[in-house]
Amino acid sequence: MKQKYLLKIAIFSLFFAFSFQAQVINDNFEDGDLTGWTEGVSGDWINSTSTPITGTRSLKHNLSTVAGSSYIYHDISSLDLQNEDTSWQFNIANGSWDPSGTNKFLIFLTANETDLSSSTIDGYVVGVNLSGSSDILTLWKLTDGAADGAIVTSTFDWDGSSTVGIKVTRSSIGNWELFLDTDGGFDSLVSAGTSTNTDYTHDGNFGLYFEYTSSRAGLLKMDDVTVEGSIPSTDTSVAFNSATSTVSEDGTSIDICVGITNPDASSATTVEVALNGGSTTATNPGDYTPSSAFTTTLTFPANSSTDQCITINLTNDGDSESNEVLVLDLQNAAGGNSATLGTTTQHTLTITDDDLPNIIINEILADPGAVVDANGDGIVDSDDDEFIELVNLDTSSHDLTGYTVSDASSVRYTFGGINIPAGGSVVIFGGGTPTGISGIALTTGSLSLNNSGGDTVTIANSSGTTIATYTYGNEGNDDQSIGRNDDLTGAFVKHSTISSNPVSASPGRYNSSNLPFSTLTWTGATDNSWTTGSNWSTGTAPIASDDVQILKTSNQPTVSTAVTVNSATINSGATLISTGTLSGTVTYNRALTNGSQWYYMSSPVIDENYNNTWVTNNAILSSTQDVDNRGISWYDNSSSDTDSDGASTADSATGFWRYMEEGTSSPFAVGRGYGIIRSGAGNISFTGTGIYNSDQTFLLTQGVNNFNLIGNPFTAFITLGTFYTTNSANIDTDFYFWNGSSYTTKTSGADSAYEIAPGQGFFVEATSAANVTFEIADASHQSSDTFQKSTNTRPEIILTASQENNERFARILYIDNTTKGYDAGYDGKLFGGVSYSFSLYSDLVESDGKKYQLQSLPNSNHESMVIPIGLIVDANKEISFSAEALNLPADINVYLEDRLTNTFTRLDEANNTYKVTSDVALDGIGRFYIHTKTSSALSVDTVNMDNISIYKTTNSNL
Repeated sequence: MKQKYLLKIAIFSLFFAFSFQAQVINDNFEDGDLTGWTEGVSGDWINSTSTPITGTRSLKHNLSTVAGSSYIYHDISSLDLQNEDTSWQFNIANGSWDPSGTNKFLIFLTANETDLSSSTIDGYVVGVNLSGSSDILTLWKLTDGAADGAIVTSTFDWDGSSTVGIKVTRSSIGNWELFLDTDGGFDSLVSAGTSTNTDYTHDGNFGLYFEYTSSRAGLLKMDDVTVEGSIPSTDTSVAFNSATSTVSEDGTSIDICVGITNPDASSATTVEVALNGGSTTATNPGDYTPSSAFTTTLTFPANSSTDQCITINLTNDGDSESNEVLVLDLQNAAGGNSATLGTTTQHTLTITDDDLPNIIINEILADPGAVVDANGDGIVDSDDDEFIELVNLDTSSHDLTGYTVSDASSVRYTFGGINIPAGGSVVIFGGGTPTGISGIALTTGSLSLNNSGGDTVTIANSSGTTIATYTYGNEGNDDQSIGRNDDLTGAFVKHSTISSNPVSASPGRYNSSNLPFSTLTWTGATDNSWTTGSNWSTGTAPIASDDVQILKTSNQPTVSTAVTVNSATINSGATLISTGTLSGTVTYNRALTNGSQWYYMSSPVIDENYNNTWVTNNAILSSTQDVDNRGISWYDNSSSDTDSDGASTADSATGFWRYMEEGTSSPFAVGRGYGIIRSGAGNISFTGTGIYNSDQTFLLTQGVNNFNLIGNPFTAFITLGTFYTTNSANIDTDFYFWNGSSYTTKTSGADSAYEIAPGQGFFVEATSAANVTFEIADASHQSSDTFQKSTNTRPEIILTASQENNERFARILYIDNTTKGYDAGYDGKLFGGVSYSFSLYSDLVESDGKKYQLQSLPNSNHESMVIPIGLIVDANKEISFSAEALNLPADINVYLEDRLTNTFTRLDEANNTYKVTSDVALDGIGRFYIHTKTSSALSVDTVNMDNISIYKTTNSNL
């Protein structure tokens, strides 16, 4: 009885093992032999200890310096492909060689012959280049020794030295799936695809076939081979019908379907489809719906084998971007006959972008002349140094294979296998050997771009669709390139006119900063947030080791948290606001367009010093009067030093200026304005340990006069009206900005919306010796730069007096609710901190005897107001008056009356001027008046006799 019982246990155990899983091969070659394996030619293969794939040994090809083919096989006839689910698993590694049509390997999963090189062999193989030479790992059906259709084609391109873990499964009904672990082993297997094929069911042999040249012999290994079959379960099973799918982002939809095995005839089966990891598996969740983490339950009714599907709706967003990847998981199968999840429990959906890539032409050099060695090879050549520069504005790379570069005559270049990186550049030169060119540099036989007559450059994709085009004219014929300014978005200009980088050409580098396109660059593509990855050229926000630059863009960055970079460069015209902490070296650049001209500036970075090094790096002028003085000055109202080293070049009659002396080193004071003059056009650069992220103060002084030169300490704009409101207890209503040749007066009321540029200096008049405060809350980004510029938005007359190359102007504004007398904040006096040899001003219509550069009048009854005009000028100097009228009523004209010559001259028409030369110096009102009249109303009767003044022109005349 005991023996019978033990026999039953043994039979049951044997049945259990056979029914569920039977291993035919399980060999990791650690036993040191090739037991069970048969070589096609003895000695071609070896159980080797030479750099094994895993453990201490691997199967290795054993030949060298000969060409041919070798194979080795193992009997697997105990498998039953018709009634079992079968799996094959193994590691494969090649040496330092890239597969080709003559160097390839194939793993025979099933073969009906032992000669794996036979021309009549049938079966299934996985490997590379059974058909073609693409090196793509593929599962094929094999008929008569040749490929008879790909069952699963992966995306894995086998390269010069790959170790890959491979698993292949086949169900008893012929469902195949290929899995890959591309760094070897089987811990990270990913499905490469599924398909169905039942053409062959023979199960004769498993083996490895290698075809090689003499230099590749011996450089192939296999390890960790497992081949096994198992009896399929009768339980209900659900699985994705495929592991992957691809769809174009075209605004339609795609169904992802789940199939069922052994459905239960009496009860339903359910399963959940969930977006793996929530929306984090997708770069742009707005490109599809459901657009966030979701879980959908699918139900198979009783006895139903019909697929159940989830629909993904796609959104065509019009943006060229990297492909979208959604990973879907099956989970929580329930009901049916002990419902379980099948083999394919994960599906990867790739949404390909159907929009054209955002690749632009950024710079063209058609005429290198005899001076521009653009390709850097040390030889100036009018053909070789021609170039076209392309820049990728997308945050994903693009394959340029098949793209063409053409001019008006013909195709000049066709791209091979070149990928332009995110934010990167490609420069195509006419020839030569490009040297020191950042990014990708290529050459063609000849670009032959037209010079004097202009030309059209066109970039087209492999389908002939135009990606970018630009037509230039005679500007291309000037021994220099033409390029976008601002970079990436601006109009094309001659490169030497880009004040921040006035060079002949900058291939592979930004036109404005001369930094390489590999520099992580702010593009502001999405919003103002520093930490938004899509705002940066590579699609990734900076980390602590990055060097970054900020371009002038429609969206400028704001730092609201603590961030760290290695360095940050803020290009001229760009802005940056920091309300958090920006750690790292920061350089702020401001392009000065005119050389040998004073600019008023303030340092907007922390811990910058002016010294000999700073002077040299910024090409600061030295004084022609005092060789020890350098072109960095500040205004001191405590005393007037009128000796030779106390006068400003800009205002030579005043003595309140102090200058840096050679050899000194001092910090730029926060909030102080400085006069700065370069030897020519170019950048002024301030470099410090960061930028200011909190309120800053500057102590005003009162002295011989009360004028203080201060400056915006932020790398962003501040609003004049807000600054005045904050500091109204301590400063007058007038602000004075140096425009390069004279002072422009702005007032807290009439110009309250004026935005003071980053680092811009200006004068205020202190009403008490107290601090002024620059508020970080007032810092803002603006679309236009106001550095040494003014804006006109109200009805206004700008009267200009020109004397030789000098111009002076006075402004008349028409603003509701102002008066003909003094209006605080709306009438702005001529700057009183300097003396004048030439100036223009007005007196109030209701005079108070003061000189006003800005006068505001009521915006009504224009004909009743006559405006006295004052002029300061030396004797015998010809003065030319002109005027610009903005937004005045259509029937109102602007006339200048000269009461000495008894003439009226209309000035608001194009090219109308009034010229006069006085034989005496002038400094006062009484001769010139502005009238705003209709032409029909102008007559002698309109002259307001109350405004007539009598003065002498010579000692003998009145």
